[in-house]
Amino acid sequence: MKSKKTQLKHLRKSARDSLVTLQPARDNSKKFRASFLYFEGYLDLFTTIESLLNVCILATQGDGFCPPHIKEHERDIRKTLELAAKLLPFEEGEFLDKAYVAFIKNG
Repeated sequence: MKSKKTQLKHLRKSARDSLVTLQPARDNSKKFRASFLYFEGYLDLFTTIESLLNVCILATQGDGFCPPHIKEHERDIRKTLELAAKLLPFEEGEFLDKAYVAFIKNG
């Protein structure tokens, strides 16, 4: 019994240390916000959103045509891929692997 309590205590500490990608929203709405998204200002936020939209537009163009309003498609693709990379919560994946093993052993 003591071993299970020790494992549970370790699992709780590991969860506290590892599950950091999402934080509870401040308005207590049972929603979460990403804790790692930072912008240098509104212009940076707007250009990031524009990049996401432009990459989607480019992805729907099968012929390689670049619409004239998309000025820097390489930058848009890079910003989109950078954001996607930031969304991958590897630390949380490691915790989930450990939790899975702990639950299988004690299941």
